[in-house]
Amino acid sequence: MSAAVGGWILIALGIVLAFTGKRLIWLAVGVTGFGLGWLFTVLLLPNIDSLARFLVGAVVGVAGALIALRGLPIIGLAMGAVLVGLFGLTLANEWFDGNTFLRLLGFAIGAAVGYGIVKASIDWGISLVTALGGGVLVWNGLLEIMPDLAAWVPATAGIVTLIAGFLAQRPNKNPNDSGEVAHV
Repeated sequence: MSAAVGGWILIALGIVLAFTGKRLIWLAVGVTGFGLGWLFTVLLLPNIDSLARFLVGAVVGVAGALIALRGLPIIGLAMGAVLVGLFGLTLANEWFDGNTFLRLLGFAIGAAVGYGIVKASIDWGISLVTALGGGVLVWNGLLEIMPDLAAWVPATAGIVTLIAGFLAQRPNKNPNDSGEVAHV
């Protein structure tokens, strides 16, 4: 499998993650697992074939979805930690190219922040971290497809995905409110 195909897979899954979020939590956890498997194989085994990255991502993603289907209460916190951790990893990769320790430190700092976000509010926290995670996957997918692209282009696409995904998922204050004005 070519890097371009892998990049398109990351972009598609990023869009799914950004817009489904808490609505289909098992799918969001599965996509999170795929992203974790894919990006950590890039970090730890940079010369590995794209097919191997895909297989590792698929195995971790399916395992995550199965765990989510079991309804484990910690899954939302873990997903928040992983998704914001992947954001930290992506930033560290951009700023400290080639330094594995700093990339892992970026992941660890992001994971702590992500855990805190979801712990503070499960409702908007899951919406925010899944939209952010979707943006990160889109960002990394574009880098896979076009590695020589100006750095601001994939970052901007990731930010747009984050904002659009969060707005699409934003929590309703009144789930029965259809937005229509009542006529008397």
